[in-house]
Amino acid sequence: MRTWRKLSKLAAAATVAGCLTVAGNPAAVADANLAREKAALTCGAGVFLDGLRALTITESGRDEVYITSNGVKIWPTTSPYVSMSAGQRVEVDKCVSVGAQLRLIEVDDLDPNDTIGGQTVSGDVTRDYEFCCGDNGRYRLGAVA
Repeated sequence: MRTWRKLSKLAAAATVAGCLTVAGNPAAVADANLAREKAALTCGAGVFLDGLRALTITESGRDEVYITSNGVKIWPTTSPYVSMSAGQRVEVDKCVSVGAQLRLIEVDDLDPNDTIGGQTVSGDVTRDYEFCCGDNGRYRLGAVA
């Protein structure tokens, strides 16, 4: 009987904690505030590229991607590309100027690399840029103005 009572209390506490997390979502608010602070500190009048999420990948398993700005590779800086699976999010943490022409490129070993999509950076609002649908891939890049 005591075990049943303890399990009931534990289940109730977990339910309440889960509801508080979803309702207030303080982690999402904190992440957004941190991104704005990074942008203000590092980019000045530019736009801060926050994180890239793979919504749909072009190949089975993983895509190998990189980002160019005005034809110059800007991310990643420590390797030729980043390997991503569907649903995965990675930090970009780069500053670009307003009006920059961004391209998301998928690396192909045997064929020429594929452009998944391109966007022109606007500096008036914080927003998500979608790169779609080259080779059926779809990615979202958060940007903080």
